[in-house]
Amino acid sequence: MLIAIPVVGIQTGVLTPPGVIGGFENGVGLFVSDEEEEGKPIKVRGIWDNISATTCRWQQAASRDDGKTWEDNWIMDWVRVS
Repeated sequence: MLIAIPVVGIQTGVLTPPGVIGGFENGVGLFVSDEEEEGKPIKVRGIWDNISATTCRWQQAASRDDGKTWEDNWIMDWVRVS
């Protein structure tokens, strides 16, 4: 299912629709947004995967060439402890 989620701009604090577009397929969530970095357009991608009853992972990456290549800038592995 494809969804659009509004987001808040990091530098401006302004809600900017359409924001993130994506959804979950086969247990993996892929979400992409068009943003700006120092006045230049970039794409930002977030992936939720490794989802189980006790774990999941979030990966964020940026692309400065319209999605041809991606640079990971944030990876979190989550584990339920209780």
